[in-house]
Amino acid sequence: MSISVSVNDDTNAVTISIVGSFDFSLFNDFRAAYSNLTKTYALYVIDMSTVEYLDSAALGMLLSMRNAIEQDSNIQLKGANVFIKNILMISRFDKRFDIQ
Repeated sequence: MSISVSVNDDTNAVTISIVGSFDFSLFNDFRAAYSNLTKTYALYVIDMSTVEYLDSAALGMLLSMRNAIEQDSNIQLKGANVFIKNILMISRFDKRFDIQ
């Protein structure tokens, strides 16, 4: 379980990659990944291509992120497997996030 952040100032985008389980154990690291940035970006990509497990705490963390950053910034949830994408759709996250 880990989180990495890569910033691309040329495209005004940040990619936050999550590996393994996306659960409460990542709470502080996930919040720091977007709140410790020096500026606001137009696009935040949450790379979920290597996420194996997602729990309700992770859903809450995503909602907290949505509330914490500028409303005109886009958040993409990208690369989730079919099971996780289904959880996101059932939870109606497609209304607040761009699910890829």
